[in-house]
Amino acid sequence: MRIVKRYWIEILAFGAVFAVLLMDVAPALTWINTDSDGAHYVLAAKYMLPAHNTSAPLFLLLGRLFLFLPFGAEAWRLGLISVLATTGCTILIYMVVRHYLADNSRGRLYAIIAGLIYGGSALVISQSTIIESYALATMLSVGAYYCALRKKWILASVMIGLIWAVHTIFAWTTWLVLFVTYKELRNVVLVMITLAFLVFYAYIPITTAINGDLGMWNNTTFGGFFGGQWGVLMMLTGGISIWDIPKRIIDTIGILGVSFGLGFIVFVIGLWRIRKTNRALVFLIFIPIVYFVTNLAAQTYVYLMPAIAFGTILIGVTLSRLHISLSYVTLVVAVGLLIFNANYFDIGRTLDPNLSAQKFYDEELPKIKDGDIFMAGGWTWAITYLYNKEEGRDIVPVSIDILPSNEYLGMLEAKGIKLVRTDSDSHIDKQWEVALSIAQNNSNVWIASETIPSQYEYEVVPAEGNEWLMTRWLGHEVVPEISLMPSNPYDFITGAIEVSEWKFILKSNHNARFLFTWAVFGYFVFWLVDRRISARKRGKQHGDIPKIQA
Repeated sequence: MRIVKRYWIEILAFGAVFAVLLMDVAPALTWINTDSDGAHYVLAAKYMLPAHNTSAPLFLLLGRLFLFLPFGAEAWRLGLISVLATTGCTILIYMVVRHYLADNSRGRLYAIIAGLIYGGSALVISQSTIIESYALATMLSVGAYYCALRKKWILASVMIGLIWAVHTIFAWTTWLVLFVTYKELRNVVLVMITLAFLVFYAYIPITTAINGDLGMWNNTTFGGFFGGQWGVLMMLTGGISIWDIPKRIIDTIGILGVSFGLGFIVFVIGLWRIRKTNRALVFLIFIPIVYFVTNLAAQTYVYLMPAIAFGTILIGVTLSRLHISLSYVTLVVAVGLLIFNANYFDIGRTLDPNLSAQKFYDEELPKIKDGDIFMAGGWTWAITYLYNKEEGRDIVPVSIDILPSNEYLGMLEAKGIKLVRTDSDSHIDKQWEVALSIAQNNSNVWIASETIPSQYEYEVVPAEGNEWLMTRWLGHEVVPEISLMPSNPYDFITGAIEVSEWKFILKSNHNARFLFTWAVFGYFVFWLVDRRISARKRGKQHGDIPKIQA
């Protein structure tokens, strides 16, 4: 009771965040908020199989435990991981701000504001109410930062190791910054503690040996695992065309704006003030932002989650140096956004009311007979594997997205699927020409047709008689064009524009890889040199002090 009396405001604030997330979490399968991974995460966690890319082994093992809960749909149980992770991250943000403002009489207020901004953020709520690993990875990143601030080096190393077991990109970012900032973390023993968590990736060969390989991801062999990661990294990172950079920057500002609310102004002020005094925090904020701004795929806006977490820490600390009235106004706006976003992102009620992924599973996939070919892309292709496993069916899924790959075409031919290889230089044309050849040379081929694109709603239709759904994209190469018209940040965050605006992406050698990625790397090197020079100057100053012999 003493704790409740002392921290009743915090309990109320963080309890409100938890209640909102619990209310909004998807009650069943959904594709909204770009949750294209949800169905196969359920499949992988339930049947102990590898998932896409690095498989997020710790997330899958936690998912397996949560599936033992005796209530709620399986998708809801896995979504609960994100709910708890974001609630925990909100508390950690509060603790970090309290640490920074330990001597400030209003530190408690600023810490609560920071936590509420994060917990009520549009992007954070969107990714904390679906089946994804980003909320968990972000919580662990903030946890590692807090442990480093408190000089709990072993615990910080453990936290970083846990991030490695969830999401490698988040791990690289957090470890790199903390490794450079805190020399204690460069200790060989601590490095070995962190690297020891890579043992979680034994999940892939172990589960493959026991439960087999569905052939979805090509990541169950050493070459496939590392080759796939490197290929994706090189294709996406810095791959955005220079013509698309201006719009991406504007969209990023919009996403951060609706996520921080009035705190965005404080965020900008804070960045300017700490640009030289706390570069670790600056890099923890800016690396995810730069990664998204320069990334080929717009769907990677979800990687902004750590930037928002560390950004709210900056907001809380910066508010302590500004007039108190701004803090109260920021608090009111944060509470208002929490209430607004609670209604906006209520999956199953106001957002994706038809639960289109579950509807597709229940109503559309049963139309396809065993042995029939189902050509689909992304989420509609992936959910077919879950349906086959759960229902004991034998639909043959073909990913339209991978058809330009000659290796994938060989796999399809080995299954007896007839197709015609094309020599088209156009990625889009090759993709749809091969798809059309499969439809024309095989019987009983089905495809997916969008009915409500903004809600990812699809129906299954025979390919025969619906060839226009494939030929409509032929010859539609994206042309270089600069656009300064921003997208609606909320449509961006929910993925409502994914099927339309993001349908085709301009791939160009004139991209941001050298313009941005190397610029950040160069600045990072400059930072290291600057730190070394400053350390030498301090050493010389201290060296002038004479030693007194006893």
